[in-house]
Amino acid sequence: MQIITGKYKGRKLVSQPSFETKPTLARVKESLFCVIADEVEGKVVLDLFAGSGALGIECLSRGAKKVYFCDSSKDAIKYLKTNLRNINDGFEIVESDYYDALMRLKTKFDLVFLDPPYDSDYGEKAVLLLSKMNMLNENALIVFEHSSKKSLQPLPKNCIMEKSKVYGSVAIDFIRFRSV
Repeated sequence: MQIITGKYKGRKLVSQPSFETKPTLARVKESLFCVIADEVEGKVVLDLFAGSGALGIECLSRGAKKVYFCDSSKDAIKYLKTNLRNINDGFEIVESDYYDALMRLKTKFDLVFLDPPYDSDYGEKAVLLLSKMNMLNENALIVFEHSSKKSLQPLPKNCIMEKSKVYGSVAIDFIRFRSV
């Protein structure tokens, strides 16, 4: 696993060797960043369920203004900190479950990555909370990775499904926020 492009291009990333985490596959990450290429530079990003931080670090490499990394796993946080070594600013780590992290963060986001455990409803709950708590800037994009076998619950009325891409057993939904 490594950073695709930008300031940290080629940087090797480490991830937790376990069944609890599932790093986004390289081909999926490349395709994802082709879709959101214009959504990163100068933006405030939330990498919820961050794991190794690969998605958020890719955003830092591409010029994101600030990235908030959130994860509840102590092991994941350890790997995240290793991957952020020698990156001195532009990020904050929140070691907490998604709900407590959203309750504590007092900022608005332009881009949000959701990559929760596939067998949970945490992603849907996070979308609802982000919308309900007014944590998204106008035109913010939510990138939601989940099992392709899972059908999402209805979205809040101010969240519009722009597209969905399937990569074998993985689906990525691109959800646009519009204030009502």
